[in-house]
Amino acid sequence: MPPLTTIVFDLDGTLLDGDSATAWMISRIRRSWARTAIAVAAAPVAGLLMTHSRSRRWGASIALWIASAGQTEDELRASFGAFASGIQRGDGPIGWREAGLLTMRGHIEREEPVIIATAAPAWLAEKLIEGLNLPPIAVVGSTLGPWLGGWIGIRHCRNQAKCDALLVAGHGQRWAVAYSDSADDLPLLARADRACLVNGSVPTLARFAKSGVAVEPISW
Repeated sequence: MPPLTTIVFDLDGTLLDGDSATAWMISRIRRSWARTAIAVAAAPVAGLLMTHSRSRRWGASIALWIASAGQTEDELRASFGAFASGIQRGDGPIGWREAGLLTMRGHIEREEPVIIATAAPAWLAEKLIEGLNLPPIAVVGSTLGPWLGGWIGIRHCRNQAKCDALLVAGHGQRWAVAYSDSADDLPLLARADRACLVNGSVPTLARFAKSGVAVEPISW
């Protein structure tokens, strides 16, 4: 069997110092008093749905729909692009982790195939990665679909579903190196020859130790 060469990076909390989808939704909602009022009214229901793994997609979809209501696909993609441009300029609500970008560029310079696998919408992740002016990088992320004049999540690319999405996209079932900050990515890291846990908290490290998945703690 040939050696594994594929490198997989999580995005939010790993290469970025926050959650890109949440930051985009908050920025959209805050610009409109009507969206803000609806978001405040819907918060208890959305928050309750977000506490359970099976209903998390629906909780996130409530906020996504409020933020995107009235947008066509082109307008939604343009909004993602404008948000990504702000991140690149350094005036966005979140920013890139320079150590993470340096690590990713090192893999690219060694001509190793790099893939971004994220729970963020793929359209948003693609715009963020495009702004880095790097060679083309494959992106696997959550998919969106139209609903009642807005947009909701269709496939939430997280946990085991992230590994499934990588397989469907033709990136195999195992990888040379995987980087993530979250215990939610335990299935992803378990399939890597070298599993790197970025800025892992004590509870996250304990969860990996209990699972038997060996991780390499790194600080970005």
